[in-house]
Amino acid sequence: MRYQYGSDGGSVVTDAAGNAVVGRPGTVWTARTGGSAVTDLLTLAGAATGGTITTDSKGRIAFQGPDGATATLWWDGGDGTRWAILPTETDRIARAQVDTYGIPAAAAGAAGGVATLDTGGKVPSGQLPDLSSSYVPYPAGGQAGDTLIRGAGSAVTWGRLTAGTVSPWAALEQLPGPRWIAHRGGSLLAPENTIEAYRLADQLGADALELDVYRTADGGLFCMHDTTVDRTSNISGSTAALTVPAALRGRIDAGTWFANSWPNDLRIPLFADVLADIGNTIPMVVHCNNAGSGALAVAEILRQELEQSVLVMAWTEAELVAARAAGIPTVLLDSDGVLSGQTYAGLLAAGTQYLGVDYSQATTATINAAAAAGLRVMVFTVNRRSDYAKLPTGSVWAVISDDPWYVRSGQQMRASDLFGAGTFYHGMVGITDAGDNRGFFQAGTPNWWGLDASGATNMASNGGYIAVMQGYLGPLPNTFTLDLDYVIDVADYTSASMQVAFTKDDLQYDDEAGQGTAAKGNGYNVLVRSSGIIDVYRVAGGTPTSIGTVTTAAITAGSSQHLRIQMTGTQIIVTRTNIAAPNSVTCTDSTYRGSLYPHLGVRDTKTRWANVTVS
Repeated sequence: MRYQYGSDGGSVVTDAAGNAVVGRPGTVWTARTGGSAVTDLLTLAGAATGGTITTDSKGRIAFQGPDGATATLWWDGGDGTRWAILPTETDRIARAQVDTYGIPAAAAGAAGGVATLDTGGKVPSGQLPDLSSSYVPYPAGGQAGDTLIRGAGSAVTWGRLTAGTVSPWAALEQLPGPRWIAHRGGSLLAPENTIEAYRLADQLGADALELDVYRTADGGLFCMHDTTVDRTSNISGSTAALTVPAALRGRIDAGTWFANSWPNDLRIPLFADVLADIGNTIPMVVHCNNAGSGALAVAEILRQELEQSVLVMAWTEAELVAARAAGIPTVLLDSDGVLSGQTYAGLLAAGTQYLGVDYSQATTATINAAAAAGLRVMVFTVNRRSDYAKLPTGSVWAVISDDPWYVRSGQQMRASDLFGAGTFYHGMVGITDAGDNRGFFQAGTPNWWGLDASGATNMASNGGYIAVMQGYLGPLPNTFTLDLDYVIDVADYTSASMQVAFTKDDLQYDDEAGQGTAAKGNGYNVLVRSSGIIDVYRVAGGTPTSIGTVTTAAITAGSSQHLRIQMTGTQIIVTRTNIAAPNSVTCTDSTYRGSLYPHLGVRDTKTRWANVTVS
């Protein structure tokens, strides 16, 4: 649970059974991990704490700490877990504590308690305790980030702690640009807009995460992006028509659509639950997707006292009104960044300092102009290193990506697959017209990952072809050997194929000829056909040219095979190492070397791979 400065009668320390724990000491720190112990906070009576706070007779943490604008400190009760202690005006305890939260009716008349409750179940104002004598008066001159400390001669003054007390969003501002934001929690690595995805973004150290909220028919607020729930769950219908009881009823499957190995009981989370789970642990960009969602989101943010941890984002300024009024930073989305019916100066004057643009639609000139006008420009959704390389990074305040860890790395992340983990790894990006199909996992010895494009009508708009880049293996060095096991389980005809493509930079690869370099990067493509024929092509401007072929033994469906591709300075050698000769083809070509990225694909086959290694 969350703990607050000075407590407020509603937040207490509890054990595993939910019972209030009294007299439990805990050390206050300046950061969630690491940081330094705080030694200069005062109790409500003005006594120095020595950095340790002890829960009172009701299990509350009570001391006088930073003002209402200060960010989080962290309380560790000795079990190694640090809980966020959020800012609260300390005089709330004296004036509104019991009145705000009420007390159980059974407590009326108890020793040391109140005699009676009013008709609303609250303590009558005449019975509210006068605690003013227990407080150290606030001296003048404090500012956000300050705390009360005792100085020379026991004088109480405002003092600065450390950088650990900076609020999450303020800390994000202090980072060098561009900052990296995990889109929908990192939607290439986990089912988007689930608590699991948000936890992943936090645990993997994203600078911030972006999440979507949608107002439902009964006024609830769910984390969901689409106008329907069909794509990312096992239920169907309009997201706006969803209700809180309907969504929480029974078991919702918001996981297996992403990958067959994910649990089938992930639910669509309530925004309130997400804030309670990860609030104040990582800066959050809250994307308000439909009418009324902006005001609802702000109300919940304020209720949980997380206004210094978030930024509110929307496509219309109407959804930013509530956030502006609450002093929460806002970002307006505009695909090309030119704005319609608004100017950069007008947007700033209205209280919005951030502008979100589509990297593929906003020009460099527009991004530079918006930044020069004083806007902090966020670009979305950048999933390939080659696209990031084209951006004017000096004018980009933040990059929103489905896999920011891969894009910002720029280097080879692994030399082998992690298919045994049963989920997609960094840089595994598919082709855009394959209906987001990135394959399936099959546990065993070895552990397999596969693609199924058997059947001419299986794919969204590209017949029976799918490919997924294995970006974590790139960029490949000038010379390398790629080894992999594969099984062609189903082939629609004898020339249907398993494919290994290599593109110059991490561009999308599509084996449909003539689609141009934007859809099909320059490089090489190796086709291993069900008939056993191996074809090697050099690809330039989207057009393949044969540079080698060999006829080997036909492949038996379901049989395990091994392929080795060796690239030297002048040659490409492709070998089926598990069969006798003829089993290899050598191609003399040195057109493309360095900065190559591998793609595993299929045309009209169901194929799986394992033990992919680069040496």
